[in-house]
Amino acid sequence: MRILRTIVILLTTASLATAAGPAAGDWTAVIKVRDISLRLALHVTEKAQGMEATFDSIDQKVLGLPVDKLDYKDRQLSFEIASIQATYKGSLDKTGTKITGVWYQLGMSFPLDFQKSLPAKP
Repeated sequence: MRILRTIVILLTTASLATAAGPAAGDWTAVIKVRDISLRLALHVTEKAQGMEATFDSIDQKVLGLPVDKLDYKDRQLSFEIASIQATYKGSLDKTGTKITGVWYQLGMSFPLDFQKSLPAKP
């Protein structure tokens, strides 16, 4: 009986850990500002204290920019990067592969959709 209880606890813990992080992973997007397109990446990780993220503006060679605030609830993702005065608000689709939203920066707003990146093959 004790072994069965341990197995149930382990399975429950594993399923909660898996279900807790649909926003976790690497996300990429292209933002268009006038006639310029810039590749962006958002890297969301699950930590014991909650979710954390870093941000890249690939074409501007800005990598690993800390995300100051990150919130995910009811399929709604938002984050803030204070150093560049930017925020993002979006909705995760049912497949968990696309976030449709809007990027806000310096009084302007731009539509911006992130796609979940596939893990690299070994």
